[in-house]
Amino acid sequence: MERWTFNMIAGPDGKEHQVRMILRQGDDPSQYPMIQVGVDGVEVPVDDAPVDYEAPEWKAVQIFSAGGGSQDLWDELKDQLRERV
Repeated sequence: MERWTFNMIAGPDGKEHQVRMILRQGDDPSQYPMIQVGVDGVEVPVDDAPVDYEAPEWKAVQIFSAGGGSQDLWDELKDQLRERV
């Protein structure tokens, strides 16, 4: 069973600006594959920006889609993380 974390990162205006996707696979959290993208779907370097909140996947996809991303791109990003395991 896959375990995912979708951390929402706020921008300067306080609204959701980025999503940090983490595939919690294995026993060592430092080895979990992760990716960070803007809500528009543009990949950005994973950083240590503070997490505003953890969203359920349906909510993260809703925000991502409203920001210019798409369900297909979301699925592609998840597949990229699966390939890193």
